[in-house]
Amino acid sequence: MSGPKILMTGASGGGAVLNALLASNFGALKASRITCLVRGAEKAQSLEKLGVKTISFNSLDETEILSEVARENDVVIHAASGFHTLSARALILGLAQRRQDTGKEVFYLHTSGTSNVADRPMTNEYVEADYPFSDEGDIFSYLKKRDFGVPYAQRTSDIVATEIGLEVGVKTYILMMPSIYGIDANPFHEFCHTPILIRAAMKLGKVPVVGDGSGIWDHVHIQDVGRCYEIILNRVLTDDHVPSGKSGIFFVESGEHTWRQLSQMIADAGVALGALKSNDLQPLSLPEAKVLLGKGWGLIAEIGWGSNARTRADKARKLGWEPVKTSADFESHATADWRAILDSSGLPRG
Repeated sequence: MSGPKILMTGASGGGAVLNALLASNFGALKASRITCLVRGAEKAQSLEKLGVKTISFNSLDETEILSEVARENDVVIHAASGFHTLSARALILGLAQRRQDTGKEVFYLHTSGTSNVADRPMTNEYVEADYPFSDEGDIFSYLKKRDFGVPYAQRTSDIVATEIGLEVGVKTYILMMPSIYGIDANPFHEFCHTPILIRAAMKLGKVPVVGDGSGIWDHVHIQDVGRCYEIILNRVLTDDHVPSGKSGIFFVESGEHTWRQLSQMIADAGVALGALKSNDLQPLSLPEAKVLLGKGWGLIAEIGWGSNARTRADKARKLGWEPVKTSADFESHATADWRAILDSSGLPRG
């Protein structure tokens, strides 16, 4: 009997997930056949060397292509962008056609982020008193309430993916990431908070911190993210009791930190490597953070760099996931990130 056919988007940025699936000892995953949607021949060649099939495409806006490709698979892991609602919808509709064609259950796993549940303590636009949130609570209703007040593309995508899945009979699972840290075997993860702060420090001469840096966020190592996907997907394929739909929202975390702690760790590592002259931090106002860190968007500057977003991954742990990386790994990770960025930039370091 042939194994499940899995389609993955974002395999370059989500390489740890692909690595975990390829190295898995779970029978259902070892028997699977993985296809990756990729942009660019170089990325396709590197993935094909790992033994996966690739299909080239140009943009997540190509929704007809996404639906057609999803229709040929039993599982879709959408890791390319949590902010692109139409691509999520297209992939789910393609899976729905697969279900009609085969009469078998199909599954959609969606990478999102905990900025969806972040408060806004600097502007006082939204203050949350009930942290930390357990994913065993009614997180879907909370997302709906927050998005009704202030629409936020990533949160909207989670809601649409869940509701469309329920409408067309596709089981959906939203994995909501906090601050991801660490380096995997695949290319460097430039979308994470630490490398972004390092790049900013290389421009400013100091590591920035937004406001007083007192907001608290969770973190998780990129390799533990891969393991979480591996365990949840295996349980999805072999166990009918994994919650899905409105109950299928999973937090993924292994600890927490303040923004000031993170910036200070990066500053200390930069000084130790000779990349910075001072470990003093550079405070940023929200307007300054909007330009430097928020891509011109004030909402991102606040919820992405100065908020609180405290969660607990209770459901994933009950399914058998347990982070391997420790607080010591988090506290030392900035050095490796500095070295990777300095090496890629051709700049000297100590």
